[in-house]
Amino acid sequence: MQMIEFTTAAKEAIAHYQQTLQIPEDYFLRVGIRQKNSQDKGLLIGFDAKTDKDRSMLVDGIEVIYNAGQIFFFAGMLIDYQEQNGRKGFKFVEKAKASAQ
Repeated sequence: MQMIEFTTAAKEAIAHYQQTLQIPEDYFLRVGIRQKNSQDKGLLIGFDAKTDKDRSMLVDGIEVIYNAGQIFFFAGMLIDYQEQNGRKGFKFVEKAKASAQ
């Protein structure tokens, strides 16, 4: 069982961004949290260089890097990519909620 999963739309968007943004080969897809303050934590996804504090996993052929201390915030999530009303971006969905829809 994977710690996270990607929808087809998310995998296609990741591949598109890797090609069009000319992401360096030594950058990987980072999943983690962005902490604005102690109460406001948002999940993040983006390309980044791997550090000695990072862990990695291969998900559907995509190398994902993350800080081991943050894994509990995104473990069990499904990452989707959506385009609605002129806005587009990645969305984290709990797998249980995605299955119920």
